[in-house]
Amino acid sequence: MAPPVRQPEKLRIGFIHPDLGIGGAERLVVDAAVSLQNLGHEVVMFTSRHDPKRCFEETRDGTLKVHVLGSSIPRSLTSTVPLTIVFSILRSLLLSILLILSIHWPEPAVFFNPLAPLKPFNVFIVDQQSVSIPLIRLMTGTRVVFYCHFPDKLLSGGWEINIDENEKRVERKKTGLLKRLYRWPIDKLEEFTTGQSDIILSNSNFTSQVYSKVFPSLAKRPPRVVYPCIDVDNYQSSTQKKGKGKGKEKVDSEIELIASDRPTLLSFNRFEAKKNVALAIKSFAKLRDDGLVSDDEFDNLRLVLGGGYDKDELDNITTLKNLETLCNELSLRHHTISSTDPIPIPPMDNTQVLFILNFTNKQRSHLLTSSNTRGLLYTPSNEHFGIVPLEAMSCGIPVLAVNSGGPTETIIDYEQNLDEGTGFLKSPNPTEWSKALSVLLHLSDQDREKISKSARKRVEDKFSLKTLGKELEVASRDAIAMGNINEVLGDILIWSSAGLIAFAALGLAVTIYVLNE
Repeated sequence: MAPPVRQPEKLRIGFIHPDLGIGGAERLVVDAAVSLQNLGHEVVMFTSRHDPKRCFEETRDGTLKVHVLGSSIPRSLTSTVPLTIVFSILRSLLLSILLILSIHWPEPAVFFNPLAPLKPFNVFIVDQQSVSIPLIRLMTGTRVVFYCHFPDKLLSGGWEINIDENEKRVERKKTGLLKRLYRWPIDKLEEFTTGQSDIILSNSNFTSQVYSKVFPSLAKRPPRVVYPCIDVDNYQSSTQKKGKGKGKEKVDSEIELIASDRPTLLSFNRFEAKKNVALAIKSFAKLRDDGLVSDDEFDNLRLVLGGGYDKDELDNITTLKNLETLCNELSLRHHTISSTDPIPIPPMDNTQVLFILNFTNKQRSHLLTSSNTRGLLYTPSNEHFGIVPLEAMSCGIPVLAVNSGGPTETIIDYEQNLDEGTGFLKSPNPTEWSKALSVLLHLSDQDREKISKSARKRVEDKFSLKTLGKELEVASRDAIAMGNINEVLGDILIWSSAGLIAFAALGLAVTIYVLNE
């Protein structure tokens, strides 16, 4: 038996994430990096996209060290033939190659080793895009922990997921032959490269079940569940103190732009069709249409829909437009503002639906901690985990969510458990949701306080940032303890034809860009 691997007390950990924008996966990665940094480890983040106008504050205010690599390759081919996943793979491979060369190639730093001299790492934590894992392990001799938010092959569309106690089914719906041919090598490449990780983690038991179904070759090696967690300290009451400094005036204006003393319902999600934000709008309107609240009470209610919005993503653009159209069809007065607007136009006092694009941390914190917030609506079905319900629960806000996927592991249904309930779980039906909204809005002060205390306690006990940091540290050390990397080089060298094709395409892409420079 080989002697145990000696490990330093403080690790040097590299995070590799494709796009540090605003979303649940990004929130997890940022919190994970901060949690490990809080334990004294040195953390460096690598990404192929980081827009200071569309990111979490910790990645731009100096809390975390961020390097952008591989951004020279476009994110898609054309609007009609995007080939998004192909270009995502190319960007990931270019990022990895530049990272590897920056570690091994001596200074001075030039275009092919831009970060040289870059010190080696004890472990890399990779998520979302697994294609670079074998390359990183082979060329750096560094162990890799892969965090599986959800298999990418299921995010490509055309899949039906049904995971319950009686039936476990993940199958592809009827799709065209061309799409099947396009996805087949990509899906196989994902399965192969994911399996090359030293430690595989998933964000929920739901994701682990799905993982075992869609990656049959990896079913005997189920992921270790590490729940996403949050920093409870980030969800404290916002203040609106006036100040003479320019910075304070900006913070005040951000909050004042979206503040209201009207009873408010929240829904936080990226503006993507799969998030089904329309469910929140339809359910809200049915409060009025089904007579669940009086006309006067409804006129005084407000629904705030906030989340990440990328003007370069067609899905984001189409989804927002469809949601605004839905508001018009349901006779709901709506207004849209963006934190990136130079001079945002404030909403009218009687606005019923407020869209906030790329809200700031201060705006999010204010909405979650406002005494006027009555509940949070979490609309996705079969969501892998869902970090937003935890954010709301940490602030004592009842959560209404779809009764599938990750939220069933974080939310305790109040109607099923009056003592420990933290919200409501319902099927994605506007009629059911509107009835639940009516109950939520009309909770007695005593019942609301009971839910609030239960919600806070559940987050503090099971989903705190300290818990996340400890579990990721254990996973990282377990990966390092697996022994000398040379003992497992054989299985890394078994590259599939899909991997070779990807490398050939990468070489061509890099050559073109170098020539263009």
